Amino acid sequence: MKKDIKRIQEKLGVSADGIIGKQTLEALNRALGISSVPHWPTQSEVRSGKSIFGAPGRETELTPVLPPYPLLYEGKPVRALRVHRLIAPHVLAALREVLAHYGQAELHRLGLDRYSGSYNYRSTSGGKVLSMHAWGIALDFAAEQNSYSVRAPRASLSHPDCTAWWQIWEAHGATSLGRERDYDWMHLQFADLD
Repeated sequence: MKKDIKRIQEKLGVSADGIIGKQTLEALNRALGISSVPHWPTQSEVRSGKSIFGAPGRETELTPVLPPYPLLYEGKPVRALRVHRLIAPHVLAALREVLAHYGQAELHRLGLDRYSGSYNYRSTSGGKVLSMHAWGIALDFAAEQNSYSVRAPRASLSHPDCTAWWQIWEAHGATSLGRERDYDWMHLQFADLD
């Protein structure tokens, strides 16, 4: 299977790593003339309150996502993740793909089963604007090893064995602040950076 994916990637002219990530999906979509990788509004559009996500803090727009593998929040099992209803199918699909790719034991070893939160009506760490968490369109994982100021290679989610993790999320339109800006490696969001 992985060899077949690599052959397809070579024909599409993308990195032949055998993992179907955002680049591969975009190249495949271009070749087929379709668009399936979601494109989300920018952070500025979200903060304007005029994006598809509406106003912040609208808990009626949140829906539970039951994780397909055990997640822990501060050492306690997580029953559901509360996220905006528009990203819920993407969150569930990404978590299922992550489980299929890594398996539960590897997820635990890498700390990818350490959930650190999603919806939270609050400002960013700098405190000047609302966080994407205020709309329920951001999730954090493994916060202890990937705090806001920890950069690669010290951030555990920056290690090569987490590349597939990020590629899977990116295939669903999520953005990693760590991969884009090398800070806040715990954070992924369903809004493009400005």
